[in-house]
Amino acid sequence: MISYTRIMKGSNAELIAHKKTRIISFILLAFAALIYGCATSSRGDNVNPSPLGIFIYFVALVPLFSCCSEVFKDMHDIPTADVQMSMPLSSTERYFSRLLTICRIWLIPFLISAAAAIVLSAVFGGTHHSYSSPFRNAYSSTYHPEVLLEYDLHLLLWFLAAVLFIIAVTVVCQCCIGAKAESRYLPVLMMISLSAFSPALFSFFSEKFADISVMGGSFYYSLWTFSALSTDFDSVKDTILLGVNCLISLGVIFGGLFICQKRDARTVGKPIVFPLFFEIIMVICLSLFFILFHVEFDSFVVMFLAWLGSIILRIVVSRKKFSLSKIGIWTGMFVVYYLIFLLFMYIAFLTGGFGLIGRTPADNAYEGYKCNVDVQIYEVRSYHYSYFDDDYNNELIDYDSDLLFTESNENRNKAESFVEAVSSAARKQSRIKGLYSYKMFGGKPPSNLYSCRVRIKMYEEPDNRYDYIYDADFYLNKSDAENLARMARELDTGKY
Repeated sequence: MISYTRIMKGSNAELIAHKKTRIISFILLAFAALIYGCATSSRGDNVNPSPLGIFIYFVALVPLFSCCSEVFKDMHDIPTADVQMSMPLSSTERYFSRLLTICRIWLIPFLISAAAAIVLSAVFGGTHHSYSSPFRNAYSSTYHPEVLLEYDLHLLLWFLAAVLFIIAVTVVCQCCIGAKAESRYLPVLMMISLSAFSPALFSFFSEKFADISVMGGSFYYSLWTFSALSTDFDSVKDTILLGVNCLISLGVIFGGLFICQKRDARTVGKPIVFPLFFEIIMVICLSLFFILFHVEFDSFVVMFLAWLGSIILRIVVSRKKFSLSKIGIWTGMFVVYYLIFLLFMYIAFLTGGFGLIGRTPADNAYEGYKCNVDVQIYEVRSYHYSYFDDDYNNELIDYDSDLLFTESNENRNKAESFVEAVSSAARKQSRIKGLYSYKMFGGKPPSNLYSCRVRIKMYEEPDNRYDYIYDADFYLNKSDAENLARMARELDTGKY
C-alpha cells in the first residue's frame, strides 16, 4: 500500500540534495514575475508585454530541465542508486516522491510567480501607456484590464504547456536511460525532434496530397510539442490545443510510472535500457530528414547525413558492444525505415492527406454580400516552352467571377454546391497513375496532367473587406479538368 508519509519524507530528502537548483529557480521566477508584472501594460485592445520578463521565464526553464535530470539521478548513477534502493520506499513511492520534489522545487514556485505577475500587471498595467501620437485621445489612454487579464491567463497556459512538456519528455527519457551522458543529450534531442515532427509531417503530406486551405475549418496538428506554443492568444481553438497539450503531458508523466517500475539496480549504467525507446527516437529523427529530402527532390546530401548521423548515434550508445558488422545491419534498418516512410506517404496520397482534401468551408463562412470565384487550370508540361512559342499559353481556363448574394440565397447555394463539386473532383487526383511518384520524386509528370487552383473569397459590407474561405490546389486528368472548367463557366449562366 502506498504511504504518503514515506513519499513526503523521500521528497524532503531530495530537497536537501537539490538546494542550489531550488534557490536559483526561486530567484529567476521572482525576478520574472516582478519585471513582467510591472512592465506589462494595456493600451486599448492591445497588450504590451514585457519582453525581458518573458525572457527570464524562458531562462528559468534551464534549471527546470536540470532539476528533472538530477531528481532521477539514481537511474544512471550507481552510488545514488545504492542509496535510493536502500530506502524503505517502493518503486511507486520513489517515483511519486520525485514528482513531488519537482513540483516543490520548480512547478509550485512557477505557479506562485505567474499568479504574482498577473496581479502586478493588473495593478500597474493602467499606470503607463505608450502613445501612438502626441495627442492623448480617448482610445490611446484607455486601460482595459479584462484584455490584459485574458492575455496573462493565456500566457500562463502557454508556459504551463511548455513546462509540462519538458517535465514529461525528460522524465520518460530518464526512465528509459541508464547512462549519464545519454540522460542529458537524448531528452534535448527528443524535445527538438517532437517539436518539429508533427507539424512537419502534417505540413508535408497536406501540401503534397491535400493542398486545401479552409477558413475556420482547420485545426493545427501539433499535439504534445513545443510547436503548439506558436498560437494566437485570441483563438479559442489554440487555447483548447494548449489544454490538450497539458493533458497529454500529464498522461505521459504518470505513464512513466509503469516504465520506472521495470527499472532496478541492474539497469543502471546501460546507455539504453529499452531498445524500443531508442528506435522511436530514430524513427522520429529520420522521418524529419526524409521529409527534407523529398522537399528538395535531388538533395541526396540530406539522405547521406541522415544515414551518417544515425550510424554515429548508434555507435555512441552501443559503447563496447560495437562491431563493424553492425554497420550493415544498421544500414539495412535505415532502408527499412525509409520504405515504411514511403508506404505511409502512399497511404496519405490514396486518402487525400487522410481526408484533408475533402474539407469545405463551414456554412457560416458564406457571410457577405459578394462571393468571388477564381478558377485557374493549366496543363503541366514536362519540357520547357519559350514565351515566343505558339503553344506557350497552355491554360485551359482562367475564370474569375463574382456572385452577388441576395435574400433569395440562390447564389449562396450555387457557391456552396460548386465548392462541394470542386472537393469531389479534387479527390480524384489520388487515382491518377504516376502522380504519387511525380509529387514525391519529381521528374516527368504523367501525360494529360492539369494543375487546378480554385480560390473563393467573401466580401463584407460596408468597407468591402474580404477573406479567403477556400483555396485548393490539386491535379486532374484532362477529362476531369475539362469538366471542372465547364462547371466554372456555367456559374454565371445558371446552368450549374
